[in-house]
Order: sequence, then structure tokens, then C-alpha cells
Amino acid sequence: MTKKVIELRHKVCDYTCMWNGIEDLYQTKFGEDIPDYFFFCLSGIENFVYLKFSSGNVRRMTGFNDGRTKKMYSSICDIVGFKYKHIEGRRFEYVMKKAKEQIDNERPIVLGCLDMYYLSYYPKFYYKEHIPIHYILMVGYDDEEQCAYVYDCGIKEVQKIKYETLEKALNIKKTSLSDKNSICLIEFNDEIKSIREIAIKGFYEKANQMLNPKVGFCGISGMRKLSKEILNWKDELTLQEYEIALRNVVMCTGTVPILSNRLLMIEEKDEIEHQAARREYASLLIELGNKYGFQEWKVAGDLFKKSGIIIQEMTDLIVKYLLKESKELNRLPYMINEIADIEEEAYHKILEGIKDEA
Repeated sequence: MTKKVIELRHKVCDYTCMWNGIEDLYQTKFGEDIPDYFFFCLSGIENFVYLKFSSGNVRRMTGFNDGRTKKMYSSICDIVGFKYKHIEGRRFEYVMKKAKEQIDNERPIVLGCLDMYYLSYYPKFYYKEHIPIHYILMVGYDDEEQCAYVYDCGIKEVQKIKYETLEKALNIKKTSLSDKNSICLIEFNDEIKSIREIAIKGFYEKANQMLNPKVGFCGISGMRKLSKEILNWKDELTLQEYEIALRNVVMCTGTVPILSNRLLMIEEKDEIEHQAARREYASLLIELGNKYGFQEWKVAGDLFKKSGIIIQEMTDLIVKYLLKESKELNRLPYMINEIADIEEEAYHKILEGIKDEA
């Protein structure tokens, strides 16, 4: 076969590239539009961790979310009901052969990580900025035109990418996310679970994970540990290490990991919020609460909105300190504790909302 294109029910939702293709496959199979950020909120968003290292570039690391794609897939694949297999580090010709075989069998595949530098439909990055952490869904190919057909999370229409361009985009350096020429084969179970079933099971697991983490540096207890120790960093680290650790906090509160424009010496207003995606998390809980009658989820959503505002204020405080506009960070422990208090209450509300169903 020299050409084939699979039609899908594609949803546009920025900053969800690692999940967008899988959500497209789910909603095409299920026949119902999936809420924005659904799988991302059940997996990577709201996974707090505080790590300390004796050496290395970043000796204190905090993550208000977890964007490791393979970790996210493994965390909810059984809850959603799909299997996945990564093929990476092989020759481009090999993975494209595998991709075409899957598409011939009506199975689109996830491509990535790939570098947005080569994507002409994103003029902001095209041949301007290397961003090798993007994912797209390949739904077709045309060997005569030498191109692949793909859906991208930020664009409604199907896009065409020349094979030679795709080869460049997939030729990334190996990272914790993926190796070069990486594709992911996705297969849903025959009996697909409803959005309601997935939401109940997924948020039940997430709430228990945050309230009762297996280790003290994760979840709500990890936030409280951070609040007790963050002011000690200045004495424990060199000045350079200290500022790197603070910049890491700022980066990891972005809806996607990125420093604020002010730290990058860019005059334009930030396009990315630094509320650790709490606004998106809150909106999903409120939407699901309204749809399924979980009143406590709406309360939880309002609480996450509050914690997001404090996270933004915390980030702004750190940015001012790094820019030498402020000399003190003494409010940080109180802000982090307040975030922990609010989100602990929110997760109890989530569990209360489904106590008779989980």
C-alpha cells in the first residue's frame, strides 16, 4: 500500500501532546468527546516530589507535576484500559516501516519525542527554537508524496510532514523522555471503560497517592518537608547551586516546564501560567462534578484554584529574588504549607465525593 489515512475524532488541547493522540484514539473508539486535560490530570499533573542530591547540577529539585511520559502511561494504562509499547533508538527507516504497518491495520501511532524546530505549522518555533520534547499522532502516509499525515494537540486540521523533515525532527539526543526515532504503539482493550469509570478510579488513586505517599518526599508530606527545609538551601548550597535550585522551582511551576519571561529577559507577558496547572486541574474537577453530580469535586476544584494562585505568588516571589528586586524569601515556608493545607483538604473532598463508588 502506498497511501492510507485514518480518520479520527481529533481534539485540540494545547500542552497535552504526550496524551493528545491517545485521547483521540479513546474518544474515536468511545464515540464521546473527552474532557480537556483528562488523562494528563489523572497521571502527571499533581504529582509532587522533593528530591535532594549530594552532587550534580541541580542539587535540590521540586516537581509539582510529573511530565515523564513513560511514567505517566504506566500509571493509568490499566485504569483507562490500554496497552503500549515503545520502539526507540532504531534507524528511521525501521520505525517508519513499523509505523506504516500499524496504520495499515487501522492503528495510528504516537511519534516522539521530536523537535518542534522542524514543524513548519508552528511558525513561532520553526527553524527558531529547538524544543525536542513534543509528541504527535501519525494517522497516515503517502509514499508517492513522501510524507506522513499527523494530528497535533495544538491544531485542528491534519498536517503533512515530509519524511525527510520527520527524520530530522525525530533525530534527538537521548533523554529521560525518549531516545531518537521513538514511536509508541497503542492498543485499547476490547471492553472500553467509560469516562465516568476512569474518572472515579483515577482520582481515587491520585487522592490516595497524594495523601498517603509511600515515601515522605512525595505528595502532601513532601510539600511539608519542603516548607521546613527550603530556607536551609542557602546555607547548604553554593550561591550558584542555590540559584539553580530556585530557578528549577520556577520552571516546574509552569503549565509546561519553562522559566518565566522575566528570568529569560523577555519583555513580553508570559504565555505560560506558573500555577503548576492547578487551573486546568480545577476546571476538570468542576466539569466532572457537574456532569456526574459529585458536589464535593466542585468544592475540590475551587480549592485547587486557590492553591494555584498561591503557587503563582510563590513563583513571583522567587523571580523577584533572583532578579535582585527583593532580598528575602522568608514567606516561602508559609506559602508552601498553605498550598499543602488547601490541597490536602481538596483530596479529602475528592474521596468524599465518591466514597460510595470507588
